Amino acid sequence: MDLKQYDIVVQTEVSEGKFECRGFSGVPAARRSWIAIVSSGSDEGRLSAAKLAEEMEAALLGSGPQVTVNDIDGALAPSATNHSDEADRLKLLVLVGHANHRFQDQDWYGNWESDQDQSGVMILLPAGKYEDFFVAGLPDEHLLHRVNTASWSDSIAEVLPSVFARADVTSNFSRVFISYRRVETLPLALQLFDRLIKEGFDVFLDRFSIPPGYDFQSRLTQELEDKSMVVLLESRHLKDSKWTQHEIDFAKRRQLGLLALQMPDVQDPLISINPDAREKLELSDFARPPLEDDRAKVKQWQTLNDKVLDRVVARIKKAHADALFRRRHHLRMDLVAVLGADAGVQISYTAVGPLNVVRGADSHVLWPTTRPPEVGDFRSIYGALRVHKDRSVGSCAIIVGPLAALEPNRQEQLKWLRDVSQCRAFDEGNLPELARQLGSGDWS
Repeated sequence: MDLKQYDIVVQTEVSEGKFECRGFSGVPAARRSWIAIVSSGSDEGRLSAAKLAEEMEAALLGSGPQVTVNDIDGALAPSATNHSDEADRLKLLVLVGHANHRFQDQDWYGNWESDQDQSGVMILLPAGKYEDFFVAGLPDEHLLHRVNTASWSDSIAEVLPSVFARADVTSNFSRVFISYRRVETLPLALQLFDRLIKEGFDVFLDRFSIPPGYDFQSRLTQELEDKSMVVLLESRHLKDSKWTQHEIDFAKRRQLGLLALQMPDVQDPLISINPDAREKLELSDFARPPLEDDRAKVKQWQTLNDKVLDRVVARIKKAHADALFRRRHHLRMDLVAVLGADAGVQISYTAVGPLNVVRGADSHVLWPTTRPPEVGDFRSIYGALRVHKDRSVGSCAIIVGPLAALEPNRQEQLKWLRDVSQCRAFDEGNLPELARQLGSGDWS
């Protein structure tokens, strides 16, 4: 069974011992992956697995205009999968539990754990007591106890962004920038900060994220570059903040995700926010009524009810995943369009992994990233470069991502990484210069 034509493979249990397998091509994913969705053995668990697969298919098909899906025949059951095949894929076993049929000890679960390619096992559970989903007597070191679980309240679709992140379909670096006005929404900002941190996000909140002595404006722009989306706490007087429109404009210009949480007393919402990117909050959504400052004539909105907070966080996760798909697709398409305009450079679109750029006898490796380059990017591109150097003496590795806003210490770190890995780095806003240097071979 040849799976090389597919970026993402999704295998789903449909009945006891029977699975269906589908392959997706053209997905703007961070990495090629194989996701197997298996129940603990109950019909209810299989229904949840089928629902997750349905939501996953809809999300993948909507991730880019070139995505296609095909049925794959002849796939082995997850218990018999040979993991030496498709060595470049991350393999993720997703176990879907239900309280009426507890997870049993299955030796083959461990076959899906691999440090070499970061493959592993993920457990999804409906809301309930943890011990209700597992047979008694399993030792603490057993895989079913070692793996941290994800749970859902109303629909298993709530955990789909977490599955995508674990499988590197989106990114395991989840980053959010919270834009707010302290006097009006500080309690809510702190609540979101705390919850998103617990959900594994890297969250920017100016109260904690800018140390004394640093240039506020420079650090603000750098933090925006680092993040995948902006969560805007849209209070009545937010438009009076000089930074708000800057953050909104930056998010739009850089294809970041954007979600506005509109406070109940806002009668004139910002016209720069798309209504589809706005969640309107009601007074009943809050655990307590707002505190009122008669002198300042403002209301300070308090924290959300638990159920509403769950709903808001689920929407943030979805917007974050959608933004990663969108940014990755646009960056790769921009590279193809700009570099392809130079007659001396040949570049073909691929949705996942490095791009190959050919000029004459030289074959270069180009690695696009939607955030400022980090150690993992240099490690990946260095590995790809070593393969290409076996075939092309003049080959080089190039990373393209947002670089312009980096502070001097980050620029120095980036220079060190470039020198050590023998890579070049270009800002995504300067693609014409990259095309010129690739076309001329002038790397000065």
